[in-house]
Amino acid sequence: MPSTVFFRNLNNGKPTNAAIHGFTHGVAFLSGSQWTYTGIDTARADSWPVPITPQDLPTLKTWINGIFGDAAPEESDYKPGTAYKRISRRVLVMGKLEGAIDQKAFTQSFVALKLLLAKMQDIFETVEPSPSNLQTYGHKIRELLLLAAMEVEASWAAVLKANGYAGGRFTTNDYVKLLRPMRLDSFSLKLRSYPDFPAFTPFGGWNATAPTRSLSWYDVYNQTKHNREEHLDVATIERAVHSVGAAVVMFYAQFGIGITIGEDKSNLLRNVFTLDVDPLRYPQDCYIPVPPVAGKGWEWDLIDYPF
Repeated sequence: MPSTVFFRNLNNGKPTNAAIHGFTHGVAFLSGSQWTYTGIDTARADSWPVPITPQDLPTLKTWINGIFGDAAPEESDYKPGTAYKRISRRVLVMGKLEGAIDQKAFTQSFVALKLLLAKMQDIFETVEPSPSNLQTYGHKIRELLLLAAMEVEASWAAVLKANGYAGGRFTTNDYVKLLRPMRLDSFSLKLRSYPDFPAFTPFGGWNATAPTRSLSWYDVYNQTKHNREEHLDVATIERAVHSVGAAVVMFYAQFGIGITIGEDKSNLLRNVFTLDVDPLRYPQDCYIPVPPVAGKGWEWDLIDYPF
């Protein structure tokens, strides 16, 4: 029997919908031997878990259909209290994920990202990232593009290795497998101090059919890395910013949005980029905590993602 059942609240907003059910999606899950449910809302705080009377799966599905109007809820083998290594997701019912984070990896990733942001802002003092300058290129811009893309590659490889992914020398055929579990194409960015620079989704359109070419900033990284003399001009400021943005997304996708361990590092990133996450793209991608043990806080069983 599955441990969780995800469903849509198709009655949300209707006059017959109870106030406690004011969410767009929900999940029923086993807490010990008791089925419980909670809301997954994209616009407000999650609801508290509520015990469910039906305990067998067929009756549970009938109950979900009757209350929420979803005749085809989705069964899942996800078990509450588990989290995938270096893959951050929304935590329901007020749980905390900080204890599951590799602090050494977190700190190293942040230092690398801070250096990239400093180099990017130095370039902005010479070349304004305005629409008319998006195709501007040069050696310093190329250097930023290379460093940022290499940081993204390092993050990709680290997540695969942490989850026991088999393989030696990874390629984009391997890296693209991170797109779905890390929800990478749901993250969009804007430059906070340069509102005329177009908003962008660093991993938008990435696909397994063309895992290198479908990622424009990464494709030109390969071109200019291997043949600077012929391809210096593809290392534009637009693509360099997109590559830095990709590094920012990989940081958030690994360690979470708004995470604070020691120094409030998330504020430094938000001083440069405004982040927007599409909550409806993957509404079922979440973690469900088990009740914390007294004196220990929230604990998680870290498991490998099944690539």
